[in-house]
Amino acid sequence: MPGRQISLCRWTGPAIVIFLLVAVVWSAPRSAGAQQTSASTPGGPSPSSNSSRPPTLSLSPAVIMAKGSHGQGITETLSLNNFTGNTLDFNLIAEDVTTKDGKRIFVPAGETPGSIAATAVFSEAQVEVKPSSNVNVRVTFTIPQKTNLRGVVAIFNGTRVVATKGAVGMVASLGTLFVFTLSDDFKVEASPVTVTPQGNASNTTFEQWLTNTGTEPLMPEGAAAVLTAAGTLVGKTTVPSQRLLPGEKLSFKTSYPTQLDPGHYRVLLCFQYEGRDLTSSEDFVVQ
Repeated sequence: MPGRQISLCRWTGPAIVIFLLVAVVWSAPRSAGAQQTSASTPGGPSPSSNSSRPPTLSLSPAVIMAKGSHGQGITETLSLNNFTGNTLDFNLIAEDVTTKDGKRIFVPAGETPGSIAATAVFSEAQVEVKPSSNVNVRVTFTIPQKTNLRGVVAIFNGTRVVATKGAVGMVASLGTLFVFTLSDDFKVEASPVTVTPQGNASNTTFEQWLTNTGTEPLMPEGAAAVLTAAGTLVGKTTVPSQRLLPGEKLSFKTSYPTQLDPGHYRVLLCFQYEGRDLTSSEDFVVQ
């Protein structure tokens, strides 16, 4: 049913390219009865009037995606907000993001050929952030003329232990991920679809492993369509998107939202990425 498969695969709707994503947030340990400070540093964020709000740090943007070419540079301003009751210190560092055995790893600057992290220039080498205040730091990366890397992370590396009474001390570090697309070499390999039958307390789940075999990062958008044995559409559900760096392998999984009646079915698992479609199918039986 090639025509039906293409139509269902495009059900995911119009693609939306997001270049700046929401902030990454770190929650500090908090002892019973602790309250957030009500003081605010001029120019900093206003603390919540709700004293039950847990102490947090937020860094924005969390992810920056950029298209360009070798030799180009990118400069961005990163904003760290301190909603804890502690003064915090950070060193600014950069690490390359690559993959090994299908998993994402972080490598210190300069240790990988064509290191993007080694080109990092921060406006500040160290920063101090007082309670209920924020700090902005500019960072510039330059893509080397020869590199296979497509990711780098700018890290606010904490140097001061955060501890509250009765809680384990922690050091807070947060980072912004930069992802670069430098060509049109987008390729994905898919494993067979795995179907986990529904139970009394769970619905049918569909899972497929995707591997980025190209040289560029991508973010597949997916949907699962369930058909009867006769080809009639029963329903659809979305598959949560995940970013795949070159060489990375991730599980894409979703659950059908309702219980299915007994019978024979087929699931079409459809993904779209960079104008391309990838469709797989698997037959299954509901007892």
